[in-house]
Amino acid sequence: MFFIFSLFSKPVFAVDEIQFIYINGSNNNDPKMKNWFFEGMYKMHPHLLKAFNSSIFVKENFLEDGKYKISETPEAFFWGDKSREEIETLNYDLKLTKVFSPKIAQTVRTLIGHYLHDAIWVSHYRNMHPVIEDLHAQVMENYKNNKKIVLLGYSAGAFVSYEYMFNKLPDIDTVDYFNRTQVSDSFKKFVSENKSKKTCIDALIESGLTVYSADGRLIPNFDTGNSEKIYLNLDEFTCNYCVPDGVLKGIINFASPLVLFYSDVSNSNYPLTYYNKLLYKYILENDMFWLTVNYADDPLGYPTTRNISYNDLKDKLDMEIQPEAGFLYSKSDIKSRRTFFAAHTSYWSTAKRFAKAVIEAYEEGFCLYNSDECNK
Repeated sequence: MFFIFSLFSKPVFAVDEIQFIYINGSNNNDPKMKNWFFEGMYKMHPHLLKAFNSSIFVKENFLEDGKYKISETPEAFFWGDKSREEIETLNYDLKLTKVFSPKIAQTVRTLIGHYLHDAIWVSHYRNMHPVIEDLHAQVMENYKNNKKIVLLGYSAGAFVSYEYMFNKLPDIDTVDYFNRTQVSDSFKKFVSENKSKKTCIDALIESGLTVYSADGRLIPNFDTGNSEKIYLNLDEFTCNYCVPDGVLKGIINFASPLVLFYSDVSNSNYPLTYYNKLLYKYILENDMFWLTVNYADDPLGYPTTRNISYNDLKDKLDMEIQPEAGFLYSKSDIKSRRTFFAAHTSYWSTAKRFAKAVIEAYEEGFCLYNSDECNK
């Protein structure tokens, strides 16, 4: 009887769950704005979930014909309260200017101060580092529960998702890294003879092998005197401080002013540009996507990149990409149908329209990089 049941029953395959984690932007320090963000997230997620599940194209390529499913319950990563002390100082200073400032000027000053303060605050590494460590703890908790991750960064939350990838993805070959730095030939030989697995910037820093210089460079730190011993434990630091391969499936940044605050990463003379290239290479080789979706009338929405083909991007990176699997894409051609002033905060209230734009961005980006598959 058991044999007959087994013969006619359909096999059941395990389905991996993808957790969407929403990251807040600026001006979420008080309870009212915090609630605004959470209410917006809970309003948006069902529309995104429906849009992803309704697209045959997305189901086939992103969800891999049922291999993955998106969690029906969203998660928030909230960092808006970490700058509360500085915001209180800002509010005190604004009260002082209220005494002598015209009302219109004071209103604009207060608005700009609250909108931009956290964006500027979190863009500094000393403030960003504990934020991405907290995000990493949340990502790893989901990983322990066998979940994959998509990060959705709203406004200045795009800074957090970008810095998380930049510092946590294991895209650095240690032999190549130390060959590019000013260390002794004997240490370079030691590294090549004791090759570690690929690591991330945070692991190199937390191990003590590397520090950030004041001019924005990653430089070896050999003040410890026992660098070889530390290096032999680098894999342990990689395990503790880097996100494992395959956990992060994609990034969706929206209302993103990323390039306004991080414009130097496109400068070929900027020391960290090389590590941005490694980031792009990792995304392309590990079947990830990085979408930036902004409304056309959002004054703070900036495209992250010019949309170019795989071959053009490989030429720009000057790196071999193998396999060719992931993609990067910006979409900023859909109007919010809100006023110029309200467009930046309208993504939550226009969640259905935004969800449609995300699906279009995914399909357009995928086909830009995989034109042969899309033209079949």
